[in-house]
Amino acid sequence: MGSRTTGQLLALLFALVSVLGSHEEHEYCDKVYRINGNSIDFPCESTKNIYISTQRYMARNVMPVRFQYDKERAVICLPRLRPGVPTTLGQIDLNKPSCYAHIKPFPCWAYQEEGNCNSFQSVIDVYTDVKRILWCLDSGITNFLEQPIKRCPPKVFAFTLSNDKTVKTIDLSEIVKSSSRLQYLVTDYNESGHPFVYISDGDGAIIVLDVNSNKNFRVVLPRAISAGCGDSDVLYLLLIPKPKGQSIVIFSYLCGQKVYSIKSEHLRSGKGSSAIVEMGSKRKHSVLLGTDGGKGVILRYRGEAELYLWDSDQPYRECNFELIQNADECRLSTHVSVGKNEHLLSLSSNLSDFLNSTCGVGGASSRLKYVCKECDDDCF
Repeated sequence: MGSRTTGQLLALLFALVSVLGSHEEHEYCDKVYRINGNSIDFPCESTKNIYISTQRYMARNVMPVRFQYDKERAVICLPRLRPGVPTTLGQIDLNKPSCYAHIKPFPCWAYQEEGNCNSFQSVIDVYTDVKRILWCLDSGITNFLEQPIKRCPPKVFAFTLSNDKTVKTIDLSEIVKSSSRLQYLVTDYNESGHPFVYISDGDGAIIVLDVNSNKNFRVVLPRAISAGCGDSDVLYLLLIPKPKGQSIVIFSYLCGQKVYSIKSEHLRSGKGSSAIVEMGSKRKHSVLLGTDGGKGVILRYRGEAELYLWDSDQPYRECNFELIQNADECRLSTHVSVGKNEHLLSLSSNLSDFLNSTCGVGGASSRLKYVCKECDDDCF
């Protein structure tokens, strides 16, 4: 009788845990942060009117592409791909879901002044490291999709997220080439605790910044890695953290045939082709969207919305991919990163409409929401 009672209690406990687990997932799945060009939060209405009248604000040209989660807020990249983007790095309050988010400038309005080389020009990627320092990659180029204007040198800015103060600014003029296409950045620390920034250059290199020593150099990639790719192809770059300075950097061109990795210690020492490891071949072009904070890489296929998780300890093969979100018919994810309580957040938008200039006056329809297996279709 005692054994039977114990069994019943265990069954009840299992059922309770299952219900609580599904409730927690449902709670996250219900949180949706809607973002479009009308989301910019100006300091006052008169300022907004001035920006509109001078065409420094055109809502249809605002497009969020990358983000980082930080304690009930998300810092979001809004690159100046077309004219009229008043703030290129913003933040939204994640305590106010299920409504249109208000994007406030990060860290402040003074940093958003186009044409002022002490400010941001076009922030294209952000990365938060293990010490809660936010690293921002500024291309220095505005109006990229129409008639590109090189406003200022490309730079990396670093802010401590405890108080949003600037801790470092790095001018990349000496390390970039006229043909460079800076795209993604990640940050790692060596065994001595010194930070190193790695930046993907679509022109066929990974740029290494030794922050403490104020040194930088290019690790040139073998031409075979970009075989079949055009001059405008994307070079994805991800960091898989490992203990004792053994982190690895995963990289691949969108149209490339394979996925590769290199130990960050080899990047720091300037090693190139001799240290690159082939991780697997692609059946279809894949978009590397981010990581789960550990060894998991989140990806989707080009033009397809389903999200997959790949355990990077295993070879890059479809049999090692786990479907983690079904298709959202309206939007494609441009970035996935870790959010609250280690749940994954995805930033998605009607990207093709934006690129084809077929969005409405409010610009791209973007959503920041948690990754859930059953993704509700939300087209408005």
